[in-house]
Amino acid sequence: MDSTPNNPTPSAERGLTRRAFGVGALGAGALGALTVAGCSNEGRGSAAVGDNSDAVFPSHIPYKGIEFDLPGEDGVSDAMLTYPEKPKKVTEGTPGDGKDFGVFALTNNPAPPAMDKNKYWQELNKRLGCTMKVTVVPTGDFADRFQTTLAGDKLPEIFTFFPGDVPSLPAMLSAKAADLTDLLSGDAVKKYPFLANISTETWQACVYGGKIFAIPIPRGGMQSIVMYTRKDFLADKGVEVTSDSLEDFTDACRELTGGKQWALGGAPTQFVREMFEIPNGWSEADGKLTSANEHERQEDALEAVRAMVKDGLLHPDAFTADGPKQKTWVINGTTPLLQGTLTAWADFQNYPLPDGFRLNVLQPPKADGGGTAPIWHGPTSQNITAISKKAEDRAEALLDVLNYFAAPFGSEEYTFKMFGIEGVDHELKGTDPVLTEKGRNETQLALRYVGQGPWVNFTPGAPEVTKDQHAAEAASIPNAVKNPTTGLYSETQSRKGKQIGSALGDIESDIIQGRKPVSAWAGAVKTWKKNGGDTMRDEYEKALSEAAEG
Repeated sequence: MDSTPNNPTPSAERGLTRRAFGVGALGAGALGALTVAGCSNEGRGSAAVGDNSDAVFPSHIPYKGIEFDLPGEDGVSDAMLTYPEKPKKVTEGTPGDGKDFGVFALTNNPAPPAMDKNKYWQELNKRLGCTMKVTVVPTGDFADRFQTTLAGDKLPEIFTFFPGDVPSLPAMLSAKAADLTDLLSGDAVKKYPFLANISTETWQACVYGGKIFAIPIPRGGMQSIVMYTRKDFLADKGVEVTSDSLEDFTDACRELTGGKQWALGGAPTQFVREMFEIPNGWSEADGKLTSANEHERQEDALEAVRAMVKDGLLHPDAFTADGPKQKTWVINGTTPLLQGTLTAWADFQNYPLPDGFRLNVLQPPKADGGGTAPIWHGPTSQNITAISKKAEDRAEALLDVLNYFAAPFGSEEYTFKMFGIEGVDHELKGTDPVLTEKGRNETQLALRYVGQGPWVNFTPGAPEVTKDQHAAEAASIPNAVKNPTTGLYSETQSRKGKQIGSALGDIESDIIQGRKPVSAWAGAVKTWKKNGGDTMRDEYEKALSEAAEG
């Protein structure tokens, strides 16, 4: 669920949901939320990839041209309550080399109108000084379409993808993607100031064998999964969902269940694992890794979720409904609690909302009481964007285009990319650009997944929502637990992680839905370890050692 900063489109970014819950909860070792962290296992180490200890990442040069209403710190995103008046241009002339190019991009929205019927697309081509052809593919179909396009050698000049969807990713990039190292390493990135605005940590998703093969789409901590509560609805019901213990949380869920109402719109598997302080994917001590799949409290967490399902605290369609459907349940009060990424918050504003609708984020209580537990930190990048090796001679020009797409929040370029043409695609509410119905359709060229600057919390026309978002992020992200393998590469994870993860995820699903006993977990983990989990651990440990030496 990644709805981009100030994304006023009803998308909810199911790409993250698909990968997090559809691939198999624990396959990548990332558990419950589950392959979220698994999809961040890119970037370093292993014999097949080479040592990255000598890699020179792009210099991080933050953009200073805007003063935010609510500045972020300790990993918290900046936030803006009202949009800057009269946005200013931050580029000169047209980006690129004036030659046509194509883009293969993921999307979570319906395809936009064709170019000849799309004023936004036509205006974009004028600004680019060429024709940009875009193929947008829904995230649910993206992995298969990407592999088919890759196998047919039909990827265009620019292509986006989820790293976790590509087996043996470094080999694919070496064969199909332009080496951008000389253009982006260190201070070379200054030529592309809006790419330099992206944090060093986020670039880890793009470096393999010491070479830079892509640019990241940054999200900071906003892809971290949290437990949303319908604040106004609970107040009206006189129910307080507390962060005191698992027992108290479950009791509150019982109070919220009855008739045509259920407490939860989906299985709160990650939330419960956080209560039991199970690690985010892996735990590390003195360079040695242990998979969270093996944690001693896994069965306790599974039993707790299983009991919630058995007691009918989840919507009957919780295991089959998509993100938009689950959001409608929250909005109409059918299920006032729902797990989702922090990026999904602003997306609720694009639905018809009842008066007084307000969301809150519940911090996970320690299962046995005694305070709150930290959440798991999500991946810092949504996806990555590469330039085709066939277009390597145009790499500088195409990077200039990607730099243009990454123009900072509040600039004229950003405003056009996100909101289109004033009076056609958006109208002003005060100084805030609010998309029209036409704009919601025309602007869906997936450019926010092609090139984007750092995340900024902003909801047009709803500053109170932005304040709530900022407060929730500030309460969740600074102490969030990161996966220690983030930024590391495992060839076994790349080749087999999804397969063995799906098998483990199937057992998890069977357990929490009552089709298998909780005791089935231990055997399934042994199988996971035997079929690749232990090898992944060994490869990650080697990568950790190489990183430490570097």
